[in-house]
Amino acid sequence: MNYNFFDYKHFIEGYHGQDFWGTAHTVFMVIACLAIIIIPILLRKAKEKNIDLFLKILSIVIPVLEVFKITWETVWDLKVVGSFNWGGLLPLYTCSMFIFVLPFAAWAKGKVKRAAVAWLSTIGIFAGLTNFFLPPILNTYPFWTLATFTSLNFHFWMVFTGVFLGVTGYYKAKWSDIITAWLPLAIFSVIVIPANYILQAKGHYPDYMLYMHGNGAPVLPQMSQFFIDKGLQLIYTLIVFFGYMLIGAIFVAIYRGCYALGRKNFQLFSHKRLTEKEKNDNIIKNQETDE
Repeated sequence: MNYNFFDYKHFIEGYHGQDFWGTAHTVFMVIACLAIIIIPILLRKAKEKNIDLFLKILSIVIPVLEVFKITWETVWDLKVVGSFNWGGLLPLYTCSMFIFVLPFAAWAKGKVKRAAVAWLSTIGIFAGLTNFFLPPILNTYPFWTLATFTSLNFHFWMVFTGVFLGVTGYYKAKWSDIITAWLPLAIFSVIVIPANYILQAKGHYPDYMLYMHGNGAPVLPQMSQFFIDKGLQLIYTLIVFFGYMLIGAIFVAIYRGCYALGRKNFQLFSHKRLTEKEKNDNIIKNQETDE
């Protein structure tokens, strides 16, 4: 199988997803996960103004790279296939929200910023991780190609950003964030759900945000087919829609659990130090009494 880094999918002969969990993908996963864990820990004391700057830079760079990727492949699709890839390139997936949420996290204020940051630190991490372990791009393009590089780069920064905001304390989870983190997704879904059904009616069969068939996810394809067979596909869509809230709730619970554990450890440490101080004070008092 011979191909170049910038090759278009239909020019790569003999590739049928062989790199999916191959050596390159596995090595990438290991390095990326270590970076996502270690770097935020090392930068956990980063100043808020520096985190703001990071978000502002990312809010410009990520959309530019994504527009480049969509434009690059669309040009080839129009040349070779003669049509736009509605199911694969229109940025209406859960991960696509990263493009639209970042500017609000970087430049907005108040409740809008809070909702954007909450999404990045909860549902955003989940969405990015699923595309690390199960990257659909590897079903079409080999690992060492431009398309795969841009996709994995996009999802790396997606996960890294959410973890970074949580570890540094820039995002401090509240139980109310179960709703707050879900709201950007709910607003985005106002566009995505109708787009799914309209395009399906036109014969394009998209699966934006897994709202139609749950392709690539466990259990969801079977659930989708069950409701489709009964003529109730919209019920399946609503289950997935509210299911994202459950994902956010799990992340908020993890954050809150870490906070509680951290406070408990701090209290134990403080009590231990206080006890040792008291012992030292008692020793001094005893020495003074003897004198």
